[in-house]
Amino acid sequence: MQPRHPSVVGAADHVLSLLEILRRDGAFTITAAAREIGVVPSTVHRLAQTMVYRGFAVRRLDHTYGPGPALPQLPEAKHWSDDVAYWGPVLTGAAQITNETAHLIALEGASAVFLDSIVSWQALTVGSRIGARLPAERNSGGKVLLAHESDDAVRAIFADRSDVDVEALLRQLAAVRRDGFAVTVAESERGITAMALPARRAQRPGVAIAVSGPSLRFGRRQALAALPRLRSLIDERT
Repeated sequence: MQPRHPSVVGAADHVLSLLEILRRDGAFTITAAAREIGVVPSTVHRLAQTMVYRGFAVRRLDHTYGPGPALPQLPEAKHWSDDVAYWGPVLTGAAQITNETAHLIALEGASAVFLDSIVSWQALTVGSRIGARLPAERNSGGKVLLAHESDDAVRAIFADRSDVDVEALLRQLAAVRRDGFAVTVAESERGITAMALPARRAQRPGVAIAVSGPSLRFGRRQALAALPRLRSLIDERT
């Protein structure tokens, strides 16, 4: 945290700091934000409630605070805002079924873009990834979405990526296409297992519903055990 200039008003500075956290991370928790800006949690709670009242933040079901309708949205965010709203109940359900963090993911070029997250209530967990971009070839949601592309389209996407073995990736995507889901273990983050399924509706690009958690608790076996319920959850919405 930067030292505050003597002319800066404390409360206003704290609110701007919270807005900066929203811009950077897409969400914040009371405890983490209080630690970052150097105040007690009760102060952040009061500021967050004011931001909610004024429309600059919304309180989510997982008790995090996300951007509110009064904040200007980037064109990219506007493009996906309807999907975030539409798939929100599925995302919440996925988090409840698995007790792990659930993500809504879109594909943009060779990147898996995180549109929304519902963070697990457990102490050791995967945090919000809202706004993050990860390599699609190493992300469960990215693989699910790449699997819906033709082989030639995938080759074109990775034409400039000499670090990616495209033919090996295509073999992985064939298996994902056959199975209808993707599981990754420690591919995008050490010690993390993730599973993703496609979610599609008419007239919209496909997205992926993913759940991720520490591999010690949420390994491949636990992910596959949740697969039927997650599939039913998505099917009920489509």
